[in-house]
Amino acid sequence: MKTLKEVREAKGVKQLAVANYLGISRQTYAAYEQNQDQMSIEQARAVCKFLGCKVADIFLPQEVC
Repeated sequence: MKTLKEVREAKGVKQLAVANYLGISRQTYAAYEQNQDQMSIEQARAVCKFLGCKVADIFLPQEVC
């Protein structure tokens, strides 16, 4: 399982770009990446759409997939 940060960095995308896409602050998005807060399923889907990945790739443990 890749982390949200790993996927974002591999795409060369800044935290601010994802935060702007979601309509949230960069600090809130950073908290999601650091597992200090949880995003909604709608936000998770939107992030994955923006980054071109699957929700399961980031948010589900490998043994579940």
